[in-house]
Amino acid sequence: MENVREVHILNHTHWDREWYETFEEFRYKLRNGLRYIQTLLEEGKIENFFLDGQTIVLDDYREVVGEEEYQKLLSYINDGKIEAGPWYLLADEFLVSGESMIKNLEIGTKMAKAAGSSCDIGYLPDTFGHISQMPQILKQSGISTALIFRGAVSDHFENTWEGPDSSKVFTFVLPLFEGYYQTFLKHDAYVEETKTYLEGSSPYLTFGKALVMNGADHTFTATDLQERIKGLEEQNPGIKFKQSLMSEFIESYKGEEPQGKILGEQRDPSKIFILPGVLSTRTYLKNQNQMCEDQAIGVMEALNVWTNASSRSEHFMEYVWKLILQNQPHDSICGCSVDEVHDEMETRSKKVLGGIRQFSRDTLNGLYPFEFLDSRKENPYLYLINNTPIADIYPVRAAVRVPAQLDRGSIELYQDDAAIAFDIISREQREEFLHDILAEPHYGEYVVYEVAFEMPFDGAEIRRVKVELAENEAFTAQEVQADSIENDYYKVEWDRHGLIITDLETGTVHYDQHQFLSSLDAGDTYNYSPPVNDVESRAVLARVREITKGDTFQSAVLEYEMTLPASLNDSRTGASADTVVNMMTTIITLHKGRRTISFKTTVENKARDQKLRVGFAAGRTDYSYGDTAFDLIKRETLREKNFDMPKNKEAVMNQYPTYSSAMANDHQLMHRGLQEYEVDGFKGNDMLFLTMIRSVGWLSRRDLRTRGNGAGPGFETPGAQCIGTYEFEYALVLGREHHSLNHAKVMRQPLLVQQSCVEKEEQTLFRLSSDGIAFSSIMLKEANSFDIRLFNPSDEEASTALIFGFLPTEVSEVDFTGETVTEFTAERELTLSLQPKQIKTIRVKRKAHPQGLLLHPMK
Repeated sequence: MENVREVHILNHTHWDREWYETFEEFRYKLRNGLRYIQTLLEEGKIENFFLDGQTIVLDDYREVVGEEEYQKLLSYINDGKIEAGPWYLLADEFLVSGESMIKNLEIGTKMAKAAGSSCDIGYLPDTFGHISQMPQILKQSGISTALIFRGAVSDHFENTWEGPDSSKVFTFVLPLFEGYYQTFLKHDAYVEETKTYLEGSSPYLTFGKALVMNGADHTFTATDLQERIKGLEEQNPGIKFKQSLMSEFIESYKGEEPQGKILGEQRDPSKIFILPGVLSTRTYLKNQNQMCEDQAIGVMEALNVWTNASSRSEHFMEYVWKLILQNQPHDSICGCSVDEVHDEMETRSKKVLGGIRQFSRDTLNGLYPFEFLDSRKENPYLYLINNTPIADIYPVRAAVRVPAQLDRGSIELYQDDAAIAFDIISREQREEFLHDILAEPHYGEYVVYEVAFEMPFDGAEIRRVKVELAENEAFTAQEVQADSIENDYYKVEWDRHGLIITDLETGTVHYDQHQFLSSLDAGDTYNYSPPVNDVESRAVLARVREITKGDTFQSAVLEYEMTLPASLNDSRTGASADTVVNMMTTIITLHKGRRTISFKTTVENKARDQKLRVGFAAGRTDYSYGDTAFDLIKRETLREKNFDMPKNKEAVMNQYPTYSSAMANDHQLMHRGLQEYEVDGFKGNDMLFLTMIRSVGWLSRRDLRTRGNGAGPGFETPGAQCIGTYEFEYALVLGREHHSLNHAKVMRQPLLVQQSCVEKEEQTLFRLSSDGIAFSSIMLKEANSFDIRLFNPSDEEASTALIFGFLPTEVSEVDFTGETVTEFTAERELTLSLQPKQIKTIRVKRKAHPQGLLLHPMK
């Protein structure tokens, strides 16, 4: 302990907004806790307090107290007695998008500044590991210091954390098993326990400054802290003890250069559990979260750009983002809370999707009106809005409504007088309920054509399709008898267990594709743990039906059956004697001219205590790649596994995070919400797996093989067994030379379609020339401008051209706060060079359209 000269005491609580109790239960305790802290401050019993790096606690507190009481809390923040932020809330880092993390900091920083707080630290005390790009996210957000714990292991407390792009932040790595969870200053033996803690911390300190984090999950400091500090000073002469704000502790290191160094992603479980099973717990939550993110980024934010914010929806959009973020704290999005918490999350997701759905309807109808009032009037135009600046052939599904009295039996589609090949999926005459706030809700009689076709786009564009009535019989796409489907790139056949896919360009035949496998799981919501006597079950392809071969697509419905154990046995050592049959129904689709094989699978799960995966044989795979926020990470295949762990140790698993893509040899799998992947052997093959469902019935248990202790309260969570019906979307691209993270964007952000009675010009926003540069978002931050966010996922410098559909007035690179980094010449084409792993945000200013809407006609 001779290395300790100063001890900074940070009074805090780690506030999980919801976890082993519901949000409202925790919030009531938050109200009482903040009242308690203000009383201690008022009476001089503590000097300051840290609000866990979050500002959402301010919103939560304000809703359940009077305005006078809330203003009193703000006064303590303004007086520098309480610090909040810079995060809105402490989100998981691997299960949310990079855009969500930037929005989290943006909202949190704005709230903290408005409240008068000056704390700028990337405070990440309890997330289950740390993403590689966090240093760059923090630096571009104006934050140069971080504090991290799980997954980070260093022989120093003070470190430089360097991201893959060389961004650096001064980072405190909490070195001991207890991390931020330090309650000893409340104990009778606080002098001895403090000494033990300082002796444990001493070898890691470079500058003699120890940090005592006086608090833990949902608990607050003792009332006699001042007397206890005096006791510590008496027992430890020569050591200065002081209560410090987080900002004061950071300031004490001004001018110091840390000797320790950590690099990139931090997922080492040797110090403390990183709980990798949460990547696949309650996958339905991950799926819903990604649907919300996709709609917020690819629909709400993008339409706001197209319309130049003419809907004046900035407050609505922040409300939606806050709802999304409220589902992203680690105990929430990770699925490791009580069932009631996750039921409320589903309600939030529905609110998000409903709000964006109406925003989209109103915005599109404002741009391209549909005739609601007169059901005798034709709406002869379809407008297709693509918000992804990637050149590709995009599939279109649309409902074309023709007034029944005008219908002539069929329709034809044209673009610029050229006929478009399309398939009619269905034709039905029915009563349609029409509603708009400016039109009386009423019914109209329409013939509705469900059509499918392909449309080439060069980038982010709006294209117009003309619908013409035809005096023909409408021929719908027909089912056929066949033993395969194919398009320009692939032929897909099937056998007893799965698919045989032939790459028509190379002639390579890939066997053992799309196989469903299940094994037992004796784990909990935090960790997968196979029982001693595991059982593997494989699905059988029972039947293939509805084989459809249209002019623009071919598809088939595959029905799989899997007989598997109903659950674990009573001793949790192996399978129960009972079995159940799970049904998996997959619609596989090949689109004309598209290199992607699309899958939509419905799982009817009746089995408990299992891990269900879908796998693709990929050949010998010694390493694979999975994407995280703004990065693509190389992962080594773990072949030797040790499941049996001693106390407080966690097994190193082959379970890796993926936000949207996983790659192994020729295979790239894109998905929504299947965020755990692994490469594992099965019957002599290396298989690339996505975990679909992990069924477990306990929040935490203490008898796992893979984790030598509990990770939370031992509550039962029957909802985590995921009994019921679930739907998943994923896709496959074959050929390494064709892999791109942009495939996932195209898959997850389908075209918007609006039928209209008015004819307007087509529009171009911008496009990228390189598929190697990954597109992240377009957003409007300032009037008459928009931001384009791109990143380079590779280890090599790469470039792309940005080609605009109009002449910008100004173009610059900005950081995440909007500060200018570089100014460019405003031209219709800009060539950008991105260093390895670099994230760039390009701000494009434009002339305001007279109507405040779109840009300029497509040239």
